Amino acid sequence: MKAKLFSSLNLRTVMLLFLLSTGTFFTAACSSTELATESSTVPSSVSGTVFEAVVEYDAGENPLGITFGDFNGDNNTDIIVTSPRQQDGISTTADGSMTLFLYNSSSTTSFPYTSSTITPATAEWRQDVISADFTGDNITDLVVTQTAQDQIKLLSNDGSAAFTDNGSLTVGDVPLKLLSGDWNSDNQTDLAVVNRDNSSISILQNSSGVFAISQTLSVSEHPIQIASADWDGDNDTDLAVLSRDSTLVQIWLNSGSGTFSAQSTTYTVGTLPIDMISGDWNCDGKQDLAVSNYGDSTLSLIYGNGTGDFDSPLSISSRSGPRALAAADFDNDSKMDFVVGHNFLVSTSGVSLLTGDFSLTLSDNTSSTGYASPVSFAASLATDGAAPADLAISDVDNDSKLDLLITLPVSKKMHCFPENNIPVISPAPDFHIQFDW
Repeated sequence: MKAKLFSSLNLRTVMLLFLLSTGTFFTAACSSTELATESSTVPSSVSGTVFEAVVEYDAGENPLGITFGDFNGDNNTDIIVTSPRQQDGISTTADGSMTLFLYNSSSTTSFPYTSSTITPATAEWRQDVISADFTGDNITDLVVTQTAQDQIKLLSNDGSAAFTDNGSLTVGDVPLKLLSGDWNSDNQTDLAVVNRDNSSISILQNSSGVFAISQTLSVSEHPIQIASADWDGDNDTDLAVLSRDSTLVQIWLNSGSGTFSAQSTTYTVGTLPIDMISGDWNCDGKQDLAVSNYGDSTLSLIYGNGTGDFDSPLSISSRSGPRALAAADFDNDSKMDFVVGHNFLVSTSGVSLLTGDFSLTLSDNTSSTGYASPVSFAASLATDGAAPADLAISDVDNDSKLDLLITLPVSKKMHCFPENNIPVISPAPDFHIQFDW
């Protein structure tokens, strides 16, 4: 029966089903009824305006996360793209390979990098990777999640982008996300690990590359994202945790010694929240939060007051199916704008196809929300679009303009969108028409 079912679907529908079941990509979705859906429409085809035409690069079997760092000590920023799992027919197998893009100073292209693949000795599910100098030798190392083993692993760098296994540590159940920071002000880079299936955060303190769990935070059911900033103005790093099932953001304040205490007030965001980032959205010198809500196609802006408390979330409209979220000032008005990756289904002849695009939401003082309507752009050269997984912002070609990187698991690519630096754009018509299953 299953063989007959899958034989009637195309590859992207099959991948949607496996990604939903494994959490490899749609980590926040439990069933197809929770997905934003579209009918008789296509993703955005706009390109070559604010961003130049896309340039695409091979990035592994299932490219997901994007990580930056100077991995070979040449004082240039390199890129690593992770492939947590790979497709094997209608199922997935562990992968853990990483595509390394080393900056090539002799290149004159818009993406001056040389790529190679880092393959683990044994395939493993590495859902997230983070870079920092964890060993104190002024060389950028990596930490990866060993998600199926409920562990994290340090990969120490010899300075030439050659990484060596430096030991693992058991954390909580199904670690999905990593966050780094100096929790106890000892000038060493510590970690926080989001453990989805036992609803906890592991606080790891670092001693010259040796990690130990100093505290386990019990959080609302199914945490999926974490962010950090100084929420209460006491010059130490605090945490915010986003939980999927309760649609809550919880604030954890740092005592200064790396011990965290939960604030009594929590903040309810939209349905099926996916991503969360921190920044100063209203330019008041206090750190705020932004959350993408996949289920109701909104962004929740949560403005901090500098004392550890926040205003009630402000909802602003997004395009259909917002997932990955990033912020930067694209129009040079000294205010942060939002870039959002969108995934949705397009119904064609009774078959639903997974696709997507990305949008730019500019700050706007004339708007009651402080932001203009989002404008969508094509994430792929393909006429039927592609579903972004992760996105990141960096000046990859050192031209003093912001560039956008997007990973596309189905097409096994990373796309680079150099910025044209055009400050004024007009919203495009919304061709996305939602329907219920």
